[in-house]
Amino acid sequence: MNMDLFLNKRKLFNIVCLLVLITSVANAQFVKLHDFTDNPDGSCPEGSLFYDGTSLYGTTYYGGTSNAGIIFKLKPDGTEYSKLFDFSSLNGGHPRLGSLISDGTFLYGMTSSGGVNTYDGVIFKIEPDGTGYSKLHDFNVSDQMNGAYPCGSLIYYGAFLYGMTNGGGGGAHGVIFKIKPDGTEYSNLFSFTPGSGDQPLGSLIFDGTFLYGMTRAGGSVGTPSGFGVIFRVKPDGSEYSKLLDFNGTNGKYPSGSLIYDGTFLYGMAGGGINESGVIFKIKPDGSEYVKLWDFENISGSGPAGSLIMNGTFLYGMTKSGGTNNNGVIFKITTDGSEYSKLLDFPDTINGRRPFNSLISDGTFLYGMTYYGGTADIGTVFKFHPLGMGVPEKNSKIFFSVYPNPCTTTIYLEGIDNYTGEIFLFDAIGKLVSTTLQYQNRKTAIDVSRLDKGIYFLSLKTDKGDYYKKIIKY
Repeated sequence: MNMDLFLNKRKLFNIVCLLVLITSVANAQFVKLHDFTDNPDGSCPEGSLFYDGTSLYGTTYYGGTSNAGIIFKLKPDGTEYSKLFDFSSLNGGHPRLGSLISDGTFLYGMTSSGGVNTYDGVIFKIEPDGTGYSKLHDFNVSDQMNGAYPCGSLIYYGAFLYGMTNGGGGGAHGVIFKIKPDGTEYSNLFSFTPGSGDQPLGSLIFDGTFLYGMTRAGGSVGTPSGFGVIFRVKPDGSEYSKLLDFNGTNGKYPSGSLIYDGTFLYGMAGGGINESGVIFKIKPDGSEYVKLWDFENISGSGPAGSLIMNGTFLYGMTKSGGTNNNGVIFKITTDGSEYSKLLDFPDTINGRRPFNSLISDGTFLYGMTYYGGTADIGTVFKFHPLGMGVPEKNSKIFFSVYPNPCTTTIYLEGIDNYTGEIFLFDAIGKLVSTTLQYQNRKTAIDVSRLDKGIYFLSLKTDKGDYYKKIIKY
């Protein structure tokens, strides 16, 4: 046999074996927890999961008895699945692109349609066992001080829930609003205009001073209606400012939300040099915008939802692209230097085309796919990214956080001669506590208002960064 031909065949054989090994490892890390079945179950989830430390909660866009979507819960191992609630035309329907949140007693969320105005959407609350459903607010596109078609999640700060709508308001371009958890004191804080931003699809985040978000369209660049913006605004609706106008090359048409690590805001958008989407970071004052990654189809295309962070890597999904054009799970370092595709969504049976964000319990990533499964109408899955665990870089110093698990207060103690800042992030990488200063003393952090679940404490010092995983009961 020709030696060159033999060597080439041997190389090809080795490559095939390597690809089979990589695929086998990835498949071993991926576990399908649930197949949606339409009616009486749900179908086609567009939102993200919420984890309270015991169960995963989520919504679907379609399915259920009225085909307006459902609320469900299941255990992280896939057992004890139950439908908690069927949406309908009157009580709200078709929740989009967000997740449920909790105040420890009720779950809160929004639907993009339904309510007394049929198509305009509602804000609701429900108990975790499925009882006590009530509408807190009916949106109204005809009322200029209201809003309509909400997408994304609510956030809870102080005494109010904050959120955005995709339409309605003074110019029908969407609003930023707040409302009490009992449904009183609804207030339109800001009505978008084409120049300031238009049609937000994601959620707000809060850094203790400003609310930050993105709009799907609007701004001063792009035709006919703009490529979207990044903005910030005070919780009372004052001091609205655009931080960035997307221009296509640096991104366009974002549909997810931002996350914050105490220094940079991180997010994803469409566009980029390959028109497959981008990952970016930007300072909270709008400076130092950096494009971390341009997707190019094989690495993923059409980034979906929001990023999450574990202190070292950012994790996310795309709804298309990858080897099978079914979307991917990926990770990337915060400086953009290392991008890795962790999973190509495999096929119809296991799940394909995720439209939402991942969450983490510190070990596994959890998410949903819009298509795929036995009926090709969506799945719930978990995925173990090897080496994901939170890097508790504490070998050089004694770093104690207690009690852990916690209920109301945690204490940080034991670091001498260090000055630094403390940040607390939830399982999807959102900053949930106001930045605190650590200065060589025991520091108390109030966690009583946080949802049950997994959190990550980050201590940034002049000697390095240190991390701890926190469990809130």
